[in-house]
Formats: sequence, structure tokens, C-alpha cells
Amino acid sequence: MGRSVDKRRLQVRLTSDLYGAAAECAERSGVSLGSFVRLLVEDALASQPKTVPEALISRGDVESRVAVLAGLIASENALLALEKFLPKERWESTALRTEAIGRAEQRLAEVRTHVEREQL
Repeated sequence: MGRSVDKRRLQVRLTSDLYGAAAECAERSGVSLGSFVRLLVEDALASQPKTVPEALISRGDVESRVAVLAGLIASENALLALEKFLPKERWESTALRTEAIGRAEQRLAEVRTHVEREQL
């Protein structure tokens, strides 16, 4: 049986400008806004900072950041390819879009794990 992961929901208040910028960035990248925010938090906590200022300092982990960016670009390109050959009704399906985004997020996690192993 798979291990159960305890999840928590967090409400974060953002200015409309910050929310809009984050939503646009997530959309351009082909990920949900929630996934984008989780990626930001994971990235900030990856170096196990003890304070907020430490979390805000860039880790300088260029390889990992390039890998994540490459994954986001690849997922966006895959979504564009689907859009070109699937009938419009199928492409506009919420289930298909949700599945594509979920698979892209899974692939990003795999890429991140691979990069982290390579850095050891």
C-alpha cells in the first residue's frame, strides 16, 4: 500500500498585482498557481534555512534551477503539441488539461530528484 501524505491547506493573502503576476507566470509555464507556489516554497526551503532571510537568499543552485526551467518549458511544449493534433473538443476537456498538468508536475519532481542525486 502507498504511504499516506499528510497535507495542509494554507490561505495566503496577496495583493492583486502579485496574484496576477504569479497567475500569469504559472499559466505561461503550464502549471497551476498552487503548483507554482509549492515550487517556490520548496525552492526556498531546499537549503534548510533557519530564518526567513536565509530562505530568501538564493542557493546559487544553477543546475537545479535550469533543470526545473527546462522541465517547465518541456511541459509547455508538450501541451502546445497536444493542442495541434487533438480535436478542439478533446483539448478543451478539463480532465485532459488536469492530467497533462499533473504529469508535467510529476516529471518536474523526477527531474528535481535526479538533479539532487547528481549533486551528491
